[in-house]
Amino acid sequence: MMYAMKHKSLALFVGALLFFAACKKDDDKTYEPPVTEPLTAAAAKPGDTLIIKGSNFSTTATENTVEFNGVAGTVVSASATEIKVIIPANATSGSVTVTVHGNKTEVGSIVISQFTLYCIKGVYSGNTSLRQLVSINPENGTETLVATINETGDKVEDAVYWPATNEVIGRDEDGKNFITINVTTKKVTKVPLVTSGNIGFHDMVVDKNNTLYAVKLNYNDPNHLGQTVVKFDAKTGVPTTIKNFEFNDNWLSLVYVAASNEIVGLAGDGTRLLKFNLTTKDTSSVALANTNVVEYRELFTDDQGNLFGYKANYSDPDNYVAQIQKLNAANGQQSLVSDLKGAKFSDNLIYNPKLKEIVSVSDEVSLYRLNINTKAATSITLPDANSAVYHTLISN
Repeated sequence: MMYAMKHKSLALFVGALLFFAACKKDDDKTYEPPVTEPLTAAAAKPGDTLIIKGSNFSTTATENTVEFNGVAGTVVSASATEIKVIIPANATSGSVTVTVHGNKTEVGSIVISQFTLYCIKGVYSGNTSLRQLVSINPENGTETLVATINETGDKVEDAVYWPATNEVIGRDEDGKNFITINVTTKKVTKVPLVTSGNIGFHDMVVDKNNTLYAVKLNYNDPNHLGQTVVKFDAKTGVPTTIKNFEFNDNWLSLVYVAASNEIVGLAGDGTRLLKFNLTTKDTSSVALANTNVVEYRELFTDDQGNLFGYKANYSDPDNYVAQIQKLNAANGQQSLVSDLKGAKFSDNLIYNPKLKEIVSVSDEVSLYRLNINTKAATSITLPDANSAVYHTLISN
């Protein structure tokens, strides 16, 4: 009996030693500090999801702390090489840091700004004609000049906001040049695009990694409308071919859908979606429901990645239709969000996450606001409606 007890005591003693040794081993474990790649965004706004790439991150999301000028964001997912973090509401401009197991690394700096609505404005007074980039307060329609783009009145079309450089980037009317406007420095730059003959570019879009894409059109063969998805270096104007395909109509109103990593646009006749998957490089076409009489004219997404379309028929006064529809990109089905009751948009549509509103320019002179929850609509006459036209809304 005594012999058994001695052995039991010895076993407990050895077990305790092994337990404390294991604890000490865990306590003494060292972790390599996180290594990060440069940020792909120079600017962002609260609520945006920022992707940080690198190595030595924890695969447990809560063991990674990302701070924006000292304010912690919400890490929604993490792997050893990538962190996705939501920028907090009270974040301010400054340094971005990542802390993993007590090791802190500075990633870089970022400009944090609230939702900003930009607009291309054409001003006509006597013999004067020029184009400006203005910011518009979506609550009351007041505007602030950001930069004078040119003094010839040449159009700036298909403009997008590019977080990588905190710039608004558009193309000229011929699709032969980029025009970039840095919204911080106000510098305007014209970048010739690498193109020739009957080839031009249109409809730019930015993905979750802040990569800039556009569509290159080739009109050299009238029987085959050649289209190419290209990735752009906006500083040099040099495109990189991603996918060549033929489509029997122009591909317009491109938006990026993060959930499926797709670029989605409308066929020119407004009855179909054309989708390009950035992961698989496959293209597909989806017929939109109930477009035999009324076609779609614009697409846009909200802050949750839902796809919406502006559906309108202006040609038949006895069958005038203007609607916002929520769209299922997989099967083309639609769900009515609101009947616009006579509103006519001359511009693309933007979702304002702060006010939960859809905003657009109506008849080139007024700002139209539609609350997506209450369906309340507001129309605000823009400041220079008598001497200017407003088109091409852009948001950061």
